[in-house]
Amino acid sequence: MSGNVIACQGTEGAYSQLAAKKLFPDGSFLYFRNFEAVATAVREDLCEFGVLPIENNTYGSVRDVYRILARQEVSIVRGCRLQIRHQLLANPGAVMSGIRKVYSHEQGLGQCAKFLHTLGDKVSLVPCLNTAVAARMVAESGDMEAAAISSPECADLYGLTVLKRGIADSDHNYTRFLCIAKESCVLPGADRISLIFTLPHRPGALACVLGKFADADMNLLKLESAPIPGRDFEFLFYADVEGSVNDPAVSAILEEIRGMCPDYRFLGNYHEI
Repeated sequence: MSGNVIACQGTEGAYSQLAAKKLFPDGSFLYFRNFEAVATAVREDLCEFGVLPIENNTYGSVRDVYRILARQEVSIVRGCRLQIRHQLLANPGAVMSGIRKVYSHEQGLGQCAKFLHTLGDKVSLVPCLNTAVAARMVAESGDMEAAAISSPECADLYGLTVLKRGIADSDHNYTRFLCIAKESCVLPGADRISLIFTLPHRPGALACVLGKFADADMNLLKLESAPIPGRDFEFLFYADVEGSVNDPAVSAILEEIRGMCPDYRFLGNYHEI
């Protein structure tokens, strides 16, 4: 997969770009302001692929990406897990005792909550679009009271000093990223299926769907509900299951589930590295 153009959210040094480099070592990257713009760039053929974070193993799901997958006409074709190594970065000469503002993406702030608590009430937390954007903002500001939670790569990219390494709540801190494309493509080795669906409002509706997976011996990897905007306490479900659509039994089960759901979207069948 060399020579591909990949859309990433944020700027150079972002974890999305690091995940994209893992998936496409020889790719080139275009950066966009938000996750929606990444999906739009793929759907409108500006980029062949896009990379989006979907969940962190300590701080949970990236809900905005679920909503984008539900409404954008894109498909998941690959996935990867990336270890997140948060560091506190500041301008050269800054000291920990002088920090009064910490910038990062909300996921970065959440993943480092225990460390941030040790800084006390004197330090304000400033959510940003991206961890790399946070590092760039601190560097461009020249503010000696500002710091960013970001990747080690951003220290070199933006000329920042590492005030403290390994500040995440967990040493085992990983984020799952999805690679999206305009057209559905099932690559060799695909063994994970992602779906979004709604259910009829009646008792046992979810149990019936889950029973179909169990009957087909399809392992449920993830199940999460999310409210549907504009509807009164109605929810959609995001599910990941093990399986391949090249297996006729799996395809038959998915068709059965499609018929049971008022809204159903097959997001992709892919392999995660």
